[in-house]
Amino acid sequence: MEKKRILLGMSGGMDSSMSAVLLQQQGYEVIGATLLTHTDETDSNIIAAHKLANERHIKHHLIDCRTQFKNTVIQYFIDEYTNGRTPNPCIKCNETIKWKLLLEAAEKYQCDYIATGHYVRKEQLNGRYYIKKGIDPNKDQSYFLWNLNQTTISKALFPLGELHKQEVRQLARELGYTDIADKKESMGVCFLSGTDYREYLKELLNPNHPAFSSGNVVDEHNTILGKHDGFPFYTIGQRRGIEGVAKGKCVVRIDAKNQELIVGTRETLNTSSVTLSNYQLTDNTSLWKDQKVFIRIRGLDSVPGYWGTISINSQSLSIDFDEDVWAITPGQSIVIYDKDIIIGGGIS
Repeated sequence: MEKKRILLGMSGGMDSSMSAVLLQQQGYEVIGATLLTHTDETDSNIIAAHKLANERHIKHHLIDCRTQFKNTVIQYFIDEYTNGRTPNPCIKCNETIKWKLLLEAAEKYQCDYIATGHYVRKEQLNGRYYIKKGIDPNKDQSYFLWNLNQTTISKALFPLGELHKQEVRQLARELGYTDIADKKESMGVCFLSGTDYREYLKELLNPNHPAFSSGNVVDEHNTILGKHDGFPFYTIGQRRGIEGVAKGKCVVRIDAKNQELIVGTRETLNTSSVTLSNYQLTDNTSLWKDQKVFIRIRGLDSVPGYWGTISINSQSLSIDFDEDVWAITPGQSIVIYDKDIIIGGGIS
C-alpha cells in the first residue's frame, strides 16, 4: 500500500522535530517545509530544521515569505499598537501566513495532510471539524488556532496532541537527540527574539512618529495629571511609568486619536460582559445556545479561563461572564470552548 504523504511544518525546535519522528513511525512519507519569515538561511533554527531533515531522509523545502510576513504580520503589529490596541501576531500569522502557505505547499508537493508540532488535537462532530485542547494542560496551544477555517483543520494532523511535553522530551533523548531535548524553548513572539516590544517599535518606526509624542495622562474626570512618553508604550492595566503622576492608578483606556492615557482604579477594569464584532462561531447551536461555555481571554497558562453564556445580537456576539473579568484589552483574542473543543472566537 502506498504511504500517505504529509507536509510537516519544521521550525528546528524539539516539537516539530519529534513530530517528524512520530509521523514516520506511523508510516507517513514526511515532506518538510520551513517558513522563512523574519530571518535568513543562516538562522540557527533554519539550520537545525535542515539538519534534522537530512538525518531523517526527509525532503526539506524552504519557503521564503519574508515580504508577506512583513507586510501582513509585522504591519498589523505596528498598526495595532499605534492605534492604541494590543495585537496578537501569532494568531494573525496562523490565519494569514503559516497555514495558508503550508496548505499551498501541501498541494504543490501532492501531500494528503499537513502537520505541525502544536500541542492540540482535532475532533469531528456532525460533519464539522474542531480544534481541541491538547492533553497536556501546561502546553495546550489551542487558543492560538481559534480562527483556522474548516479546509485547514480538515487537512491538519497534530502528532503531539495526545502527549505531554515531558514524554516528547524523553523521546528525543531516547533517540539520541539530546541537543534538541535540551534546547531552550522559544517563548513569546518569534520576531521579537526576546526584545521588549517597545524597543522593537522604536527600531521599526521613525523616532518622530506621532505615536511616540508625549501626551496627557488624565483621570476619569478628564483632569490632566501629567504626561506620558508615547501611548504605544503602555497597555491596559499597566501601572509602571505612570506612578509619578497617578499614584495608585493604572491605565484603563488608551485614546490614540487624542494621544491620551486615561487612568483609574484597578477595579474600573472589572467587567461582566464583552461584545465581539469580529468573530466566528460554530453553527451547531447545541454547543452554545443557552449553554455554559468556557472562555479564555489570554493564551497564557497563568491566566485562568471564565464561564459564561453567549448570544448573537445583529452583527455582534455578546458574552456574559459568570464573574467579573479583569482587564479585557482591545485587540486581544477571546476564545470560546465547549468542554475541550473550540467552538468560536473573536477580537475584543
